[in-house]
Parts: sequence; C-alpha cells; structure tokens
Amino acid sequence: MQTHRLGKSAIVVSKICMGTMTFGSQVDEAASHRILDMSLEAGINFFDAAENYPVPPSEEWAGRTEEIVGRWLKTKRRDEVILATKVCGPSHGWIKGAVRAGMTALDRHNITRAVEASLTRLGTDYIDLYQTHWPDHGVAYDETLETLDDLIREGKVRVIGCSNETTWGLMKSVATSERLGVARYQTIQNNFSLNNRRFEDELAQACRQEGSA
Repeated sequence: MQTHRLGKSAIVVSKICMGTMTFGSQVDEAASHRILDMSLEAGINFFDAAENYPVPPSEEWAGRTEEIVGRWLKTKRRDEVILATKVCGPSHGWIKGAVRAGMTALDRHNITRAVEASLTRLGTDYIDLYQTHWPDHGVAYDETLETLDDLIREGKVRVIGCSNETTWGLMKSVATSERLGVARYQTIQNNFSLNNRRFEDELAQACRQEGSA
C-alpha cells in the first residue's frame, strides 16, 4: 500500500482511506468490524468517520458509526490507526435535528461539545484528523480556527481539516490561520468523481499551492 504525508503534517497515511458512513445502518456491527479488519490487513491505516454517521441522518442513530469504530479500535494498537472524524457544521437542512438538536454552528461551544462526545464514542483520548464537515460562513473563521487550535494544544486533536469547503473558504481559512498564528487546515474532503469534476477547477490549484491534502 502506498503512503503519503497528510498535508504538511508529519502524519503518514495510506493512499486509500476507508470511509464508514454506512456502519450502523446499512452495514451491521459484525460486518463493519470485518471490513475494518480486512482494510487494516490490506495496508489501509486511515479511517474516516463523522459525528452524524451513519447515513441517512437520524436522531435515533447519529453517532452509532463512531461507537462501532470505537469498539473495534479497542482491539487494536491505537498507534497503528490514523483516525479521522468530523464536527457537523450547518448542513443546509440535510442533518436537521439529528445532531445536538440542530445546534451545529462551528462556534466554540458546539465544537467543544462535539469533540468531547466523539472522543467518548470512539473510546480514545485523541483524534488524529478532526474536520469541519460543512463550512459555517455565519461564524467568524477566527472563532472556529482558534477553537480547533486549542484542541490541538490540549492534545485532543493532532491536525485539522475541512470538508465540502469552497475555494474562497479554504483561502479565507489559510489567511486567518496565518494572521492569528494558529493551526491551519491540512486536508480538504470534497466530492470528486468521474461524475463530479468541480474540484479540478480553482479548488485543486488552491490545494496544490497551499499544500492541502
């Protein structure tokens, strides 16, 4: 399995990251653990979850995926797994009240609540990559990034990333991190497929120039 550094960080991950968004809904726990075991055996060390998983979003089972991954993680050496998860952020109605009764703004209060809950569900004392799932342009980037930087300083998170972000948002975050002297997003997780090529426009160039994985 080929590996590479995660952005400009020292974290080394497999080129393939195993997603988990159906664990606990379409895929039961036993099958989920088999998939995780087979992935690790194949050389994949990078696993991605989110506080709102599994999909489709539901107040009944939000967080179940992290719990399933957490129970699996207890059977492994923590340092052999690079674990990523996400704080929700505003989802433009997709999540609705499934997470924290709809309180998903990327402000200090909600991010702090979210990371503590994820750490508990995952059964770990740190998250390797903590990402904002959707951007929140209604909260100052200063507050979001300062809060995430505090989590790194507290040892609860190693590096941070974003997801579903715009080119403007990525560059705004870079400028804000540089101005404040706080941690910057090392990764971006946006849709990219044969059917959806939007990433190849301005966003790909921004990532290359700024070293975002």
